[in-house]
Amino acid sequence: MFSPRDKHHIPLVSLGPSVFSESTKSAEKVIQLLRCDVLKNGKIVRDETLWIQGNKIVDGATLFFAGVKPDQVIDLGGATAGQRRPLVVPGFIDVQINGYFGYDFAEQNKLEEGLDVVAKGLLKYGVTSFLPTVVSSLPQTYQEVLPIIDAKRGRRSGHAEIIGAHLEGPFIAPCKKGAHNIDYFRSAPNGFADLIECYGKYLDPSSSVQKDDNVVKIITVAPELEGMLGAIEGLKKEWGDKIAVSLGHTECNYEQAEKSVESGVTMITHLFNAMHPFYHREPGPMGVIGFSSLPRNTKKPFFGVIADGVHTSPSSIRVAYNAYPEGAMLVTDAMAGAGLNGDEFMLGSMHVERKGPMEVVIAGTNTLAGSVATMPFCIANLVKFAGCSLAEAVNAATITPAKSIGIYGKKGSLMPGADADFVILDQLSDADESAFRVARVFFAGEEVFTVA
Repeated sequence: MFSPRDKHHIPLVSLGPSVFSESTKSAEKVIQLLRCDVLKNGKIVRDETLWIQGNKIVDGATLFFAGVKPDQVIDLGGATAGQRRPLVVPGFIDVQINGYFGYDFAEQNKLEEGLDVVAKGLLKYGVTSFLPTVVSSLPQTYQEVLPIIDAKRGRRSGHAEIIGAHLEGPFIAPCKKGAHNIDYFRSAPNGFADLIECYGKYLDPSSSVQKDDNVVKIITVAPELEGMLGAIEGLKKEWGDKIAVSLGHTECNYEQAEKSVESGVTMITHLFNAMHPFYHREPGPMGVIGFSSLPRNTKKPFFGVIADGVHTSPSSIRVAYNAYPEGAMLVTDAMAGAGLNGDEFMLGSMHVERKGPMEVVIAGTNTLAGSVATMPFCIANLVKFAGCSLAEAVNAATITPAKSIGIYGKKGSLMPGADADFVILDQLSDADESAFRVARVFFAGEEVFTVA
């Protein structure tokens, strides 16, 4: 807890806990972070000063010349032998969360409560923005769930921000179903019209839905399904970059994957999992991230990886990361069992059970059913698996996911104009690049978590 300095009337706080009165939480409160190591534009800037005004990162020079003084100063200059100065990074973004803390986002009867509980609970892991992900379901489920998610979007005090929804299925391959219920699977013989029929008004360009900020942010599809390439082209024609199409749960070969990128696919859902494996004569989806360029000036897609040590081997993650580090995007693929100590959970309509500390499978099988990993755990693992720096691993949980859904600059950044969502990491070690702790979390300029 801080104590005011009478001379300047500025609270000076260390990395320890702080408590504010309601009057100090005004929209225009100014916070100054001194002697920071800050992750800016993907690189660590040493001995920096970071300014926050209200809910935004601001240019300190502008405040200085305007004569604005901080209401609170946080000095991060301290470090102990063998440990580095705390590092300030953007808030983490998870674009694939099926559930958490006992809640599944496909259960509409508990969805409102679940979204609130998960949005609050994720903050302690440094996750300040996320996409609730709905697995393969009946059209009625999507059409009931999406309005609920839509109503929960936006900035809410003490909650990680719900950016929108990730629809993972039901347009996926039966042979790569993973933990999805095959009874719900569909193809798209009528192209984009079949997507509208399934997902409802949020994809219908003739509806009253705002085109500039659709609740649907990502749709995962298998591009080899009947009519799917035409469906992708139709969706991109109507929605452009407002909705990302991701390749996943697919048996497509390299040629089909390349054609899907030409049609509008910009992402790959949990690379390696539930898809055609990499072979030297047939690289499958992995092949599209290994080329320096693709036909027709298309860009290599971003790709999600679940770095929990179970879904994908460390060697495979190393190969993929080094092929295209700027495209690597950490996702937890968390399901309802994440954050809990139990052994039996639900994923959509599927019963799942814990088989190990980080391994959850469909009951009675060895089929993986989502993850129970946290984002900090995945970040640390990416450092270990890929041999990258901590800063590079954090980029995969901030910059890359923000870019993948078109919100970089507002999220995933600590440059002026960005939302003041940031995490202070401490216990960094010169001897172990993967070592860190989420010490404090700020959302929209408000401190929402302090480690005990």
